[in-house]
Amino acid sequence: MDLATILLLHKSSFIVGAICFSYIRWRSQELGLDLLAVGFGLLAFASTLAGMGEQGVLPFAVWTLGSFFIGVTGYALMGMGLVRLSGRRRKASDWLLVAIALMVSGAVGGMHWYADNRTRAALFNANTAVFLGVSCAVILRGFLLDRLPARLGLLASLAAATGFSILVTIGMIVPQYGPIEPRYAFFMLIICHFSVALFVVVLVQERAEAQLKRLADTDALTGVPNRQHFLASLPNQLQAGDAFIMIDIDHFKSVNDRFGHETGDVVLVGVARAIATAAGRNVLGRLGGEEFALFLRGQTEGSAFGIADQIRTAVNALVFASASETITPSVSAGIAIWRGDCNAQSLRDQADQALYAAKRTGRNRVELYLKSISADEKCSSSVAAASGIHGSSGPQHACAGERAA
Repeated sequence: MDLATILLLHKSSFIVGAICFSYIRWRSQELGLDLLAVGFGLLAFASTLAGMGEQGVLPFAVWTLGSFFIGVTGYALMGMGLVRLSGRRRKASDWLLVAIALMVSGAVGGMHWYADNRTRAALFNANTAVFLGVSCAVILRGFLLDRLPARLGLLASLAAATGFSILVTIGMIVPQYGPIEPRYAFFMLIICHFSVALFVVVLVQERAEAQLKRLADTDALTGVPNRQHFLASLPNQLQAGDAFIMIDIDHFKSVNDRFGHETGDVVLVGVARAIATAAGRNVLGRLGGEEFALFLRGQTEGSAFGIADQIRTAVNALVFASASETITPSVSAGIAIWRGDCNAQSLRDQADQALYAAKRTGRNRVELYLKSISADEKCSSSVAAASGIHGSSGPQHACAGERAA
């Protein structure tokens, strides 16, 4: 393949990338896409200058130094754009890449290194490899945060481009040791540029889809998973040690009636955050209103009770100010442990019954649902009261018909 064709493809890859980034930036408002569009645009312009210079249209010093300066700056902006796209934040230190590009260009111009084709090409591709290598590190670090599959494709594209830039540099400095001819490595760089543009677009799309899924699965007010997500997260089959904890804020209606719904929302959000923190990585959801549910695996009666009481204590520690008064919320909780005798819906119902028992026996307490131990008993199940604040010493049995609503 001749040089003119390679330069045309080289320029085309950057033009396509610049157009894609500009369009996606207009649609998504993602950080970094504007810099990527400008960077690819500058690289397309630098490639155009080089092509015009090779055809003798421009003076040698103009196209060599101009294409070097514009191209290095373009790769710096490309790296800066990828840094911002990956981290989704702006930092003044991001401009360090552009500062390095300007210093390198100044050195090349001051030392007249641009006059020698091999030296100029070696410096340009070495600089490119550095900027692409930084981009690789940033994309890899970002994968540890959101783990989107497109990051892996983008990382592979950038790593390949880094490798081919290094091969071009080696081919220019010590051609006898280069594993492939620079023109072939340069052609592969063109493929990598197309690939980078493709995976940036896919990454933005995956982020948008992930955001939509988070919105669909998250309760808009409290920020905890909603009922739909909670139910979808439950296992298909229960196993020994599975437990449900149903949690309800005590007297929450009176908070709304007395202090207003805006204050009630503040209390609800604060309580939800306290529950989420105390619940750890267990499956949590807001079922509606002031009611929350927690699903746990591998529990005993003691450990499940301990988690529920930890939640109760955490909520008790909250204090909200409203005018001249303070609000100290509390929650009641009911626990049910799976013993191989029911499905998930029934287990939740048992935890609900235990919750109502906690409401009936004074609120701000935890109740444990227990299966009847005697076949002669007429009721099929019972509620054992075990309060962390009233100091119950053991289970107190009551038939289902005696429970308070």
